[in-house]
Amino acid sequence: MSSPETSLEALLQSAYRYAHALCGHAEMAEDLVHEGWLKVVAKHGAKPDKALLFRVVRNLFIDDVRHKTRFPSDSYDEHLMLDATGFDPSHYASYDLVLAQALAELRSIDREILFLWVFEGYTAAEIAELMDQSRGTVLSQIHRAKGKLKQYLEQHGNKKLTVVKSTGKQSS
Repeated sequence: MSSPETSLEALLQSAYRYAHALCGHAEMAEDLVHEGWLKVVAKHGAKPDKALLFRVVRNLFIDDVRHKTRFPSDSYDEHLMLDATGFDPSHYASYDLVLAQALAELRSIDREILFLWVFEGYTAAEIAELMDQSRGTVLSQIHRAKGKLKQYLEQHGNKKLTVVKSTGKQSS
C-alpha cells in the first residue's frame, strides 16, 4: 500500500511531466504545477484528483500563452523558451529521430492527446473531460494521430517502431 506522501509525489511528478509536455521548459513547468497545486488546494482541499490538477495546469498554461501574446516582452529568458507548438515530447518515448520527426509533424493538440493517452494512461473519456471535448472527438483525434504516425513511419522505412492499436495489440 502506498503512503499519502508517495501518492502525492506521484501526482505532482505526473503533473510536472504534463506541464513540461505543454510548455517545453523545466522552470515554467515547475511554476505551472506549483501555481496549479496552490489553486486546487485552496479551493478543493489537499486531496485533489489527477484530472482536476491537470485541467488547472492546462488552463494556467493557456492563460500564460494568451498573456504573452497580448503583452510581448523582449526578455532574454522568453527567447529561450519554446512555445507549445514547437515542443516535441518524443524524448519521453524514444530518442529515435524518425519518431521525433513524426511527432513533430502532428498538430499540437494531437501530440497533447497522445501524451495523455500513451504516457499518462488516461482513457478517452478522461481526456475528453480534461479537455472539454466529447469522447468521440478524442477517439477520432487518437485514431487520426496514430494513422499519421503509422503512415510517416512506413514512408520512412522504420520497421522497428510500432503503433499501438486501441485493443492493446501492436501493428507495424
